Amino acid sequence: MFIPSKFAYKHPTFGRSKIAIERKPYQNSVYYLWWEYLKRSEEYRKCCEANGKGKLKGLYADFGDVFSCDFKTWWQTDDRGARLFGEEQLPQFRIIDPKVEIVPTRNSVYIQVPLDLPKRFLMREFQKILDENHTGKRGIRTNRNSTSLYPVTGHVDIDALQKCLSVYDMKKQNPKMKLWEVAQECRVVKPDSRIKAGDEKLKGELLRKRLIAANTVSRLLKKAKKIIVEVSNGRFP
Repeated sequence: MFIPSKFAYKHPTFGRSKIAIERKPYQNSVYYLWWEYLKRSEEYRKCCEANGKGKLKGLYADFGDVFSCDFKTWWQTDDRGARLFGEEQLPQFRIIDPKVEIVPTRNSVYIQVPLDLPKRFLMREFQKILDENHTGKRGIRTNRNSTSLYPVTGHVDIDALQKCLSVYDMKKQNPKMKLWEVAQECRVVKPDSRIKAGDEKLKGELLRKRLIAANTVSRLLKKAKKIIVEVSNGRFP
């Protein structure tokens, strides 16, 4: 067991001020979106209605009934957010006393540094050790060594995840709505590709914009459905 002290991504903040309550900053957190996508899983809904019975009972034991309360309550109850997504505190970069402080820790190496040698030489040697032992790559976040119970995997694009969710909900609530109409309502295409008053007079331009909008929504819907399947298996996004 460990006490999670940080998160791999920005954790949700709620605030008490009127502005914070109105703006709901937590909705820009990847962990909030994880919760929202899980609520779109019909399979998980059935599991919750059955009080955690079924093949998703393991996921239910950790996430609980996401349909029974708001996100803030769900996140804070029994420190659920920290338990599911918190990362173990890593060892500090510091000088240690080898007589009393060498305790094996996850994914660490211990180096003896002879200070009589030139700094440049030592820095080169240190770089060699890093190159040989470090698993990450510059500019790329790695989650393979995450200590959280449910690490966020893959590339995280908050704006794209929100768009996928908005078109999924719009189409779900309005099954007869055309794809280009969904795009218009959700405003998921660039401003210059949105249909404006007067476009109906230019048939070619209207058809072009409708095609762009429909293709965009089709792509976002496909991605949303894939994420919903993955999140019911404990993976996101």
